[in-house]
Amino acid sequence: MRLTDRRIAIAVGAIGALAYVALGIGEPTVYDYYGRLAEAFAHGRWWLTDDPPWLNELLTCGAGRFCVAYPPVPALMTLPFLPFFGTDLAQSLMSQLAGGASAGILYLALRAVGAPRLVALTGVVLSAFGTTLLFTSVDGRAWYAAHAVAMLFTSLALLLAARGGPPLWVGAAIGLAALARLPVAAVFPALALLVARRRGMSYLGALRGVILGGLPLALVYAAYDVLRWGTPFDAGYARLAEGDFFFNFGLFSPLYLPRHLYAIFMESPELVEGTPAFLRFRISGMSLFLTTPAFLWVFGALRSVRRDTVVRVLAIAAGLALLPNVLHGTVGFAQFGYRFSIDAQPFLVALAISGDAYRAGVWRARPSLLFLLAVVVAVALNVYATIVIVHFGYWD
Repeated sequence: MRLTDRRIAIAVGAIGALAYVALGIGEPTVYDYYGRLAEAFAHGRWWLTDDPPWLNELLTCGAGRFCVAYPPVPALMTLPFLPFFGTDLAQSLMSQLAGGASAGILYLALRAVGAPRLVALTGVVLSAFGTTLLFTSVDGRAWYAAHAVAMLFTSLALLLAARGGPPLWVGAAIGLAALARLPVAAVFPALALLVARRRGMSYLGALRGVILGGLPLALVYAAYDVLRWGTPFDAGYARLAEGDFFFNFGLFSPLYLPRHLYAIFMESPELVEGTPAFLRFRISGMSLFLTTPAFLWVFGALRSVRRDTVVRVLAIAAGLALLPNVLHGTVGFAQFGYRFSIDAQPFLVALAISGDAYRAGVWRARPSLLFLLAVVVAVALNVYATIVIVHFGYWD
């Protein structure tokens, strides 16, 4: 049987999904906002009828009505699991399957970017098992499940753009990702540029197509906001930030940037002596480059930004996806690693493998030994963290 990229992608996606489910088995989330919202959708409601004290981010949206502040796609994806599982396990399984399956789509996207097979497979292993996507998807609480779903559709958007697919499809994929994690919507100008180059069309034409592809989903979200808040402009996140001292300068401000830079570059775990589990991770997070040292190769790729269109697109897309996050009042806690990086992860992984194996427009057939070592360290650390946090609550 011929080993095609499609077959490899299916195998990789299946392995990722099964591994994520296995790592999360027996630990369904109690933060089942999406599971409860899916149950409400199944009964023709967009609101919940109860307000459990541990779900402290539910917002009132009418007499006896409580609305989930977040976009609805993860809840819609939870619906198929509800006939078989409770709201908590249904949400957790959805998160684990979406996060794990994203590996298959990302593999095809990396191949479409130009990466040789072994390099693309290394990137997929890095993404699936060597980044905070692993813990985030396996844990499956609402904020995390949104990242897992967004990762799936952002990888699809990159795949379609890198193959020169129809701009409408690229826009629709971005729209689906954004209806899980709103900051992802910001990548559309960069992916429109990639579509234009791959299809040999004008940038304005590609941009118009991408926008039109995402417009129906934007209108759906605006209508959902009208149902929840009585306005087409998202008021949920602003209400969550009211009176919170982390948002002294509003929901977004450049004054929040230093706390994000500290979280990305400097936040460290705690050393606990006298125990084999000697690293205890802070609930506020951990440096992106300690969590995933292979991401240091992103800076190597940035040397080619000026002369290589694909690298430039990847860098712009990553920057646009991260921009709303680094101006946000909080850094994403509770978390392991810096979870906001998942909004840009397909692009960061592509940049990392490019920084290692791509020079002057030519790809090496395989990754370097040093890069492989960094991937092994990242996988060991992230698997360890996932097990000790999810199953043993080993968190500071």
